[in-house]
Amino acid sequence: MTGTDLRAFGTSVDEFVGAAPWLGAPHAPALATLRALAAELDTGDLSPALVAQFGLTYRNLAKLAPMTPATVDPLEAALAKAAAA
Repeated sequence: MTGTDLRAFGTSVDEFVGAAPWLGAPHAPALATLRALAAELDTGDLSPALVAQFGLTYRNLAKLAPMTPATVDPLEAALAKAAAA
């Protein structure tokens, strides 16, 4: 996506969906809303309420992403091992 992309919202939704394989049927209503908002925003209607609703819908979907396991700090693992011995 570039700064001159006139369809930046729709492109961002496509990129988000492509990078979120965990999205499925339960997320369809929110995704439909996000796509409809993006389509309206891409027409140039950048009203604050529309932008805010797009952001809210996006954040609500993004926060549903499964958590990835935290990486283990090698020092913390060594200290825990030493404490257990």
